[in-house]
Amino acid sequence: MEESFWSNKYKKGKTGWNIGYVSTPIKEYIDQLENKDLKILIPGSGNSYEAEYLYKNGFHNVFVADFSKYPLENF
Repeated sequence: MEESFWSNKYKKGKTGWNIGYVSTPIKEYIDQLENKDLKILIPGSGNSYEAEYLYKNGFHNVFVADFSKYPLENF
């Protein structure tokens, strides 16, 4: 996949996978983590709802990566 493919998806609002918040299973997994010093990489992070949730809950070693700059700029 290329950056242009994913950027076009975001520009056209064709992001059917985007629910607008951290998903319940991922939230529940995060909530059981005790070590706030973990280094966490979220590849294909999109709008980074998970990263935002992690950060707001005390995880400060959170890294995101995505092919498209658009969702990262939103973050």
